[in-house]
Amino acid sequence: MRKLILGLLGLIVLAVLVAGAGLLWAHLSLRGERRALPPADRVATALSGDTDRPVSLRWINTASQDMPRSAVLEPELDPTPDAPYRMSHPSFVLEWEDGRILLVDVGMTPEQAKSFGGPAELIGARPIEPHEPTAARLGSRRDDVAGIVFSHMHVDHVQGVVALCEGRRGPIRVFGTKGQLVRTNYTTQPGRDTVGDAACVELVAIGGASPLIELEGFPGVRVIEAAGHTPGSQVVVAEVDDGTGPQRYVFTGDVANARDGIRLDLPKPWYYSAFIVPEDTERLGEVRRFVHTLNEEHGFTVLVQHDELAIEESGVPPWAPQR
Repeated sequence: MRKLILGLLGLIVLAVLVAGAGLLWAHLSLRGERRALPPADRVATALSGDTDRPVSLRWINTASQDMPRSAVLEPELDPTPDAPYRMSHPSFVLEWEDGRILLVDVGMTPEQAKSFGGPAELIGARPIEPHEPTAARLGSRRDDVAGIVFSHMHVDHVQGVVALCEGRRGPIRVFGTKGQLVRTNYTTQPGRDTVGDAACVELVAIGGASPLIELEGFPGVRVIEAAGHTPGSQVVVAEVDDGTGPQRYVFTGDVANARDGIRLDLPKPWYYSAFIVPEDTERLGEVRRFVHTLNEEHGFTVLVQHDELAIEESGVPPWAPQR
């Protein structure tokens, strides 16, 4: 019996050491992903120089979950920790004059949302409310999706791609930097596998010397290597001209999970960034302030993927077919 107990203790210690080593590696590797952020004024100039810009932006929310704001912002620094907060899992739909569509993230299916939302109930969240998935909401316009850019490869942002491929007639190009497509860690590998296994996906590696990355076939949009949250986290910027004048947007992914994280430069709870999703908190601070400058000095509307109430207040309408 004594040998059995010692053996079990040894296995537990070994498991803790392995987990700790993996966590440490994830934190250290993220620091190597820091790239120079472009000057904010250059971002605005680059977008305005494109002529064939998107003509509409709408959003599809695949799930909602009410939870304490203290679960997404450090409560010791938050001036209003008891304010309402609802986590969303959206796909943003950018459309061009000829009908082609670029999606920024794709969200989840209802079955996947139920599984994903369960653990959050342990920290006081209400049960997740699944909505109609992106593929179903797009309906007959699904075949007009010509490209996807993921803010990062976590499963709640990418799982809906499988349904998008079902019955599709042609490929969908998925644009990602090497950090997103190659340099994965244990938090992003499941999502990367989902994307790689999707039947219709054509992976397109992007990057280069410029910190503002163009997407072939989708002028009016740029990608910025942000990192901080995951090795391949990407901030997406776009200028939309619907005929009433250009509007600029920045899609932040999980740089922050609440709009006030950007507005007030507030970090996520320390335990989240340390243990739940290993993050480069110093880099996230740099990106938060960069996004805030885009908003304050250059008129970009900030769209934080997981802040449903803020997205609703932004004025971006829900998806409805226009063609």
